[in-house]
Amino acid sequence: MDLLMPAERVLYDRAYYLSDEAEKDYAFEVAEEHGVDVGEVLYSDELMKEVRDALDRDIDLYLDDEIANFDSMLRELKCGDDPEHPAEISVVAMGSVGRWDVPSRGLVAANSLRDLIDGKGSADALVDCQIDRIVDTNGTFSIEASHHDGTAYLDVRLISGVSFDGKGFRLGGERYAPGKMDLDDFHILLGNLYDVSDVGPCSLPHFAERAYGAAQESYRFGETVFDIYCETSGTDRPYKVMVSAGETVGKDAGTRFASAEEAKAWCYRYSMRELADEEKKPVPGKAASAAKKAAGCSAGDGTGDAGAIKL
Repeated sequence: MDLLMPAERVLYDRAYYLSDEAEKDYAFEVAEEHGVDVGEVLYSDELMKEVRDALDRDIDLYLDDEIANFDSMLRELKCGDDPEHPAEISVVAMGSVGRWDVPSRGLVAANSLRDLIDGKGSADALVDCQIDRIVDTNGTFSIEASHHDGTAYLDVRLISGVSFDGKGFRLGGERYAPGKMDLDDFHILLGNLYDVSDVGPCSLPHFAERAYGAAQESYRFGETVFDIYCETSGTDRPYKVMVSAGETVGKDAGTRFASAEEAKAWCYRYSMRELADEEKKPVPGKAASAAKKAAGCSAGDGTGDAGAIKL
């Protein structure tokens, strides 16, 4: 049975660049550059070398791009224009590192995502690791990595009022040398702050939303995807839902909501109607037509009210 689940937004996937799918995708690009058929590329040692060279380049280039874009977002937040985040803001990550003997859990703080990954924060959580995936799920930012005898997983958040460098850390505007507060106590303090999501000094990054204009929240039910956006237009109902199903992509639900929770509840009701309809997943236009029939309205073609989807 399908359930309404948060939809991952994969920002980087190392496995893609090692796959047959990527090789074919890049072969099409090389074919277009040379004005030849893709079959000619696939059977040409010289042209396939171009394909593999491009894959070898991009497997690290696109990872570096995501890290740089995250840190660019962080620098903008440090300007102090966002009241949720004062200028003194860092990244903090909690997670687990699995080694051959025993997995360990911990927390690391750093002044940037690049510092976190390069081991220049309060601890080197990703020592000897390669980054496998970076995923944004409704504002969370997770890093999945691996090494020769295990894996690592980090959940990255933003934390205000704390910064860390080689001289120690700054907390609440006061600098503490490493000996003034034990680093373990510092990590305990950060751990307490870390658990307060979107309240106080610790918050979700919402990187895909801030950097790329992606939906604030996304959910999936089978093949149907619901994207929830917040429109900052001063209205008391700023949230909207865009529905993608089948060949229909990004169809406006036609209703505005007062909160993301209210919008998600609408997505759930929409999904439950699909589930009740003999496990079918209708495209939004047909779903709207069926809903109008159930309400005793004229069926039409499901595109009335400017194509809005209604329950």
